[in-house]
Amino acid sequence: MCQSRKRVNVYYSFLFLVPKDTFCSIENILNTVKILYTTDIHASPDHLFSMLSIAKNEGVDSIIVGGDLIPHHLPDERQSNILKAQAKYLKDIFVPAIMNFREQKDICIYLDMANDDYICNRDILQEHNNDLFHLLHMEKHHLTDTVDIVGYMVVPPTPFNRKDWEKPDTPEFPFSPGNQVQLSGHISSNGILEKAVIDLNSSDTIERDHHQLSEIIDKPFIFVSHTPPYRTPLDVIYNGLHVGSLSVRHFIEKWSKAGKIIASLHGHIHESPGRSGEISTKINNVLCINPGQESGRSSKFRYVILQLTGAFSSGIEILKTEAGACVK
Repeated sequence: MCQSRKRVNVYYSFLFLVPKDTFCSIENILNTVKILYTTDIHASPDHLFSMLSIAKNEGVDSIIVGGDLIPHHLPDERQSNILKAQAKYLKDIFVPAIMNFREQKDICIYLDMANDDYICNRDILQEHNNDLFHLLHMEKHHLTDTVDIVGYMVVPPTPFNRKDWEKPDTPEFPFSPGNQVQLSGHISSNGILEKAVIDLNSSDTIERDHHQLSEIIDKPFIFVSHTPPYRTPLDVIYNGLHVGSLSVRHFIEKWSKAGKIIASLHGHIHESPGRSGEISTKINNVLCINPGQESGRSSKFRYVILQLTGAFSSGIEILKTEAGACVK
């Protein structure tokens, strides 16, 4: 299984005294890991290649993509249908690009689909899971020896038609007040587009999934959630409304109090940094980021470079941002 390489600075003037019954190494104490984080690369067909080029030039150890992989307006969409067009993109462009990149660079990649990607084609990605990349949704992976990465890609109901990756947020708060959501749409889980309606009274909620996800957490982790936390600078749409997830916010608060969550990485609301003027915020001292994304060919690719720091990679800092908004 791929794990991020560690940059180790050993200062021989220091003496580390470790109890005999404790496993410890200078590598684990002093390691730093450099991460490229981006999201919503579906906004332009150029973003995938920009991401891989920048990762190579920046010398990162890991790439994390916070969901939404397949570009809008695929060239084969009109000739066939959207499901086949998305499958063709994954097979002919996405997977070969990652394969070519990994042949040149031993850089771990963590990613998954999100609400704009039809789930019926996820098996194309599954064929390469834990080989070319690691799929994130409802999974835990080892980012380093001491830090895990935990992922969740479902979002609360949206105004859009694709419903594979949507659920009510919580029983009492299925979606943010004032958001003009569309409950009816299409799902693709059976390999064809079928009409579906989100049941706001369903017990199958984002909150319930987060309870499940909590059961696999046993050490410090970075959380990757496509939807951002509710009522933050990260979830603001064009009209100023907050449309993030209350359950995501509660999840971050819960694990910050337990001292386990190092950072929380988000996307989904492309325009939020432009509306709020910020790409990051803190919840209970946990760094939360949504770099946003720009749409269309030749548009600016938005990302951040992060670095795990401190003893056992217990801290994180933003080294660089190409997101055109303030860092808090």
